[in-house]
Amino acid sequence: MDRADLDHRHRTYDGWIPPTVAALLYEHGHHEVLRRAATHGDWFCARRLAEAASEHGPDGRVTALALLQSFAATGWWPAVDTVTGMLAEWDRDDEAIVLLRPLADTGHRYALRDLARLLARQGHLNQAIALLGPRAADLMLAGELVELAAGHGRDAEIAALLPDVGTGPTHPFQPGGSDAVDTVPLHARFLELQGRIDEATHLLGRHVCVEGVVYADHAEQLARLLGRHGREAELRAFPADGGEEYALAALAELLEEQDRIPEAVALLKQSTRTGNPHAAFGLAELLARHGRHDEAVEVLSTVAETAGGDCDWIIHLLCRILVDAGRADDALTYVDDYFTRHGGNHKEQALMRAEVMKLSGHAVDADAELAEFARSDEELLHSGTVDGAIALAERLVRRGQPQKAVAHLRDRLDGAKAVRAEHLR
Repeated sequence: MDRADLDHRHRTYDGWIPPTVAALLYEHGHHEVLRRAATHGDWFCARRLAEAASEHGPDGRVTALALLQSFAATGWWPAVDTVTGMLAEWDRDDEAIVLLRPLADTGHRYALRDLARLLARQGHLNQAIALLGPRAADLMLAGELVELAAGHGRDAEIAALLPDVGTGPTHPFQPGGSDAVDTVPLHARFLELQGRIDEATHLLGRHVCVEGVVYADHAEQLARLLGRHGREAELRAFPADGGEEYALAALAELLEEQDRIPEAVALLKQSTRTGNPHAAFGLAELLARHGRHDEAVEVLSTVAETAGGDCDWIIHLLCRILVDAGRADDALTYVDDYFTRHGGNHKEQALMRAEVMKLSGHAVDADAELAEFARSDEELLHSGTVDGAIALAERLVRRGQPQKAVAHLRDRLDGAKAVRAEHLR
């Protein structure tokens, strides 16, 4: 077992039982099948058993680590990440640090991040800064450095390590490319953590629109910053150059936090009247949180009729609110009525109905709803795709045929080069 082999199998499932099938095997009580596969180096099966074992006290934790130890010993990141996460959760930071250190020494950015967190948690801030400081050109690690060092009197030192303020392309694949990196959010967060809210606000405000380009990330961060610090007047006066929607959401959230529910509702209603479906979505969620389900449904019903285009996201929320209110039948009736009036794909209608049934705890009915659209065993058997092979295996497990499911996967995923190539394409 080595990293290259594990990476290959993780991508292709070659010799391994895919994670959804492993989860079903566990759910249906076929634990011995999982144990045999784990013994032969199947990561997904070992991880599923370890996750279950870790919930059963000290003895279970010993079992969990034993299941994953050989994988983590290779330095393969998914295993190291899983094991160190468990150890940290159990307050066994020293062991997690020992496991992370070799990967961090190679420059693995996620190992560096997690190691720095653990060192800081133990009070070894100097070590965390020494680890992340020289790598602050990586914005993820720079952001971690800023968060970990906040409030420890090291602001000047950290400021000297951060890359200069600058904006980069809003799309990483835009024609012509750019070497510029967008460091505005990093510096704004650094200023905020120092309590320099006015400076952070000014920095983000100057960079919401740069040379005619709107930076949505800057606008959103500015709105959330103002909301976190109760800057209501500034949210109401938010610059009208592309970030108004973020300001609206942040202001409504601030009003709700202050228990000014009627004002929050009025604010979102005003924007909803202008035809803003996102405001309607937020208004419906707000109303539902405060038990006003009928009003929420009315808001969403109206916008679903007037928004135009793809309204699935609106209808899904409407149905969820009805289900939460104990009105699953009304949700089904709404879906049917909507498709009757607007037309549309019959399968899409069935999928929406099935989702309502699942939300209301009727998974069997949901499966029956979609039965006419399910491919036959024969179709899945000869589909020539990884997805088809997995779907048939899941079906066999649900029928109580775990051995047949595993044999099918071995046949389709181990030896079928074409299937593997299709998955990697």
